Amino acid sequence: MREERALQKFLFNNRSSTRLFPFTSSQIHLNKNNIIPMDGFFSRFVTASKPPPPSFFSGVFDSVNSFPGDIKSILTIAFAILISLHIFWPKSSKSLSRKCIVPATSDAKWQPKPRFVKPKRFTKESEEFGEEYAGDMSSDDEEGDNNRVVVGPKEIPSVVKEMKEKVKQHVNVPIEKRIEQLTQLKRMLKENDEAICDSLYYDMGRPRLEAFIYDVFIPMRSIEQSLKNCRKWNPKYKRANDHSLVQISQPSTQWLEPQPFGLALVIAPWNFPFLLALGPVISAITAGCSVVVRPSNDAKYSAKLLHDLITHYMDPDVCRVVGAGHPGDGIDTMNAVLEQKEFDVVFFTGSSKVGRIVAKKCAEHLTPCVLELGGKNPVLVTEDCADVDLAAKQCVWGRMLNCGQQCVSPDYVLVHETIEKKFTEKCEKWVKTFFPRYQVPEAMGRLGGPEKRIAMMAKEAEEMKNSKAEKIVCGGKVDEVLKMAEPTVVKVLDADEAVCMRKEAFAPILSIISVKSTEEAIEFINDKHPNPLSLYIFSKSAQTQRLILDNTKSGGVCINSVIYQAGHEGLPFGGVGESGYGSHHGLAGVESFRRWKPVLQKTRWLSWFDFGFLTDSDIVYPPYGMKLHLVKKLLRLTRLF
Repeated sequence: MREERALQKFLFNNRSSTRLFPFTSSQIHLNKNNIIPMDGFFSRFVTASKPPPPSFFSGVFDSVNSFPGDIKSILTIAFAILISLHIFWPKSSKSLSRKCIVPATSDAKWQPKPRFVKPKRFTKESEEFGEEYAGDMSSDDEEGDNNRVVVGPKEIPSVVKEMKEKVKQHVNVPIEKRIEQLTQLKRMLKENDEAICDSLYYDMGRPRLEAFIYDVFIPMRSIEQSLKNCRKWNPKYKRANDHSLVQISQPSTQWLEPQPFGLALVIAPWNFPFLLALGPVISAITAGCSVVVRPSNDAKYSAKLLHDLITHYMDPDVCRVVGAGHPGDGIDTMNAVLEQKEFDVVFFTGSSKVGRIVAKKCAEHLTPCVLELGGKNPVLVTEDCADVDLAAKQCVWGRMLNCGQQCVSPDYVLVHETIEKKFTEKCEKWVKTFFPRYQVPEAMGRLGGPEKRIAMMAKEAEEMKNSKAEKIVCGGKVDEVLKMAEPTVVKVLDADEAVCMRKEAFAPILSIISVKSTEEAIEFINDKHPNPLSLYIFSKSAQTQRLILDNTKSGGVCINSVIYQAGHEGLPFGGVGESGYGSHHGLAGVESFRRWKPVLQKTRWLSWFDFGFLTDSDIVYPPYGMKLHLVKKLLRLTRLF
């Protein structure tokens, strides 16, 4: 009898959840073993000796029913207020989808094209081209030159205005469109890696392994990272800083919304024409910007190929290339793009001299800019260096990459006088090991850039041979015709007079300077060449490493190695002072092409409850009278003033 009552009570308490039990009361009976057999899910819990477990809501209601009458009434009223707030609370605009006032005007939707066909290049051996040229980079004639639409200084204003109109229509590139265009960039690199390596070989004799890693693989890794995190990095909003009840804006709701700058200009250099052009483009598209790319014609084959590939693979409303293939030194196209007021942000990579010109032009239009410049990057090899041979190997390798034409290459080495001789000998050994015949194709890269620069380098090489302020340990030759520079190690005797220490070398020249202590090396950096883009430390002592880190300023630091910090997508890459400002790579690059727009929504619906005391206080309205005295008194009482 007791067991039947327990079961009846259980069924009564769970009458609102009977849909969970696939049995009826007629199917329930007691057996001789005093166990209730049931077909439902909870049959294993129900026995005559153990009452069934109550449901969650029945337990709550039983607890409320056990309260005194007054408390039960208060809880009922509070519950009703919560339900009302949930129903009638004003909805915030932060959770709504983005809407554009101006609809898109394009009728035809952009569609990806089939695989790009590389234009044929006529060489001196072919019948179409019989004239003789120096070296194996002979011909300017390409099949694609006849079909390429060159966007020169006259066409640049119309192209920029057309893209600006598209930006006004779409406000920002939708997430789905960004993912589509990033996927197209990845496809572009994957399908044309051989063409990219060929163009870099034609321009600078770049070994194909270096070309593939720097200008194909690293950009592809950046694209994959952006594709993986595109939605995560672009939320509809993010929470603002925790507010305080004493804020004059309370009660309110506040948040931050990502706002792309709009139309971005990317000015790429000639030394890494694909890496340093596509890196900012990836960040800009991920942030929601449209991009205009101006490559350097000092790497003419790469600039033409970049133009052809982006025109073929990318939506022209999102990304275009201007200036590629235009005759001349490129100054006219540079001036043409910088004169355009339509750009919302400018990303420049190049020398400090040109960077100042870009910053000045941007300041005239109040356009924000990011400058990735260069400088003389120091290496500190301390007395407690664990492996001098490895330090020399790393310095020679990092200096000679791309024929020394890299903004993060180690420029000069400050080595302790006790190990200076050993370090110099190891550097000479590794130069001969890495480059036994540097003239052989693909043994190392060739000199690039303007012809005037190569002639100036040949002149400086002759000055170094006759200089008393420095001594050439190995190398020192420059061939203007073949655009070849021999890997060179120089021992600096007088840093103030040495030719190799006048400016950033940007050539395969490694300078070695002897110092008496780590403090002297730090003082040399801060006095002679402060704020480098990169700084390298070879030391096994954590105290020495900390001493250098705390007393120098640089864009980035790498300990017991070189260059690797610039290729790590999880680390922001950028300069400081003379080496530039702003950064890119990963999320830091996305932040360079957008800002977080603060939004505050004032709560007004509570005015019926507080009679305007908080939601629309009279204190902020004139006439003020004695309000200042009242405010100060209230603040003193609450210990806020």
